[in-house]
Amino acid sequence: VAQDGIQWLDAQIAGRSFVTGERLTLADLMLFAFLDFGAGVGQPFDPAFTNITSWYERMKSRPGINPN
Repeated sequence: VAQDGIQWLDAQIAGRSFVTGERLTLADLMLFAFLDFGAGVGQPFDPAFTNITSWYERMKSRPGINPN
């Protein structure tokens, strides 16, 4: 069920740098924490979600982000 929501969001963020546009917001931080936790407990998101994958990699490279 979570993968369905991530798939929907993948389409929504096409062409955006962040979840709500071009500025980092709390939505990005919360989503990153959610996805990173999922990956840490053996439930990673599908890498076929290319927009989410690109966004996740951008978030991971930000200063102060310490993924699992």
